[in-house]
Amino acid sequence: MTIRRPQLTAMLEHARHGYPFEVCGVLLGEGSRVAAIVPVVNRETESPRVRYQIAPEDLIRVQREGRERGEEILGYYHSHPDHPARPSETDRRIAAQGLSDGVIHVVVGVERGERATPTAWVFRDATQAFEEEAFEVQ
Repeated sequence: MTIRRPQLTAMLEHARHGYPFEVCGVLLGEGSRVAAIVPVVNRETESPRVRYQIAPEDLIRVQREGRERGEEILGYYHSHPDHPARPSETDRRIAAQGLSDGVIHVVVGVERGERATPTAWVFRDATQAFEEEAFEVQ
């Protein structure tokens, strides 16, 4: 996955600003090159400190906006407040419930609302697991 510095900075700021709750958003672009990140509201109401939910209407809106610019949804990002920057078992289980093969997931670990560390992962339907993805910043 390739992302430009301004998009990465915006994602990390979103994660820090949302602490101690999980934040989420959508990655738009082509191939494995992220052209835009679109923050969305975490619609999780029961446990927003440890879960996130992107509403279908938000996803449809982002998809339409991306298509107008010639971009497609490459994947998603979310934060893990005070937890490691890697997919959780809940993340794996949710990804396995849908058709997620090849979808990029960026997980941003946020320590005490200050330090934010991103990692990229790709979900593989065949193995029902995440594989770490190279994360290149330009």
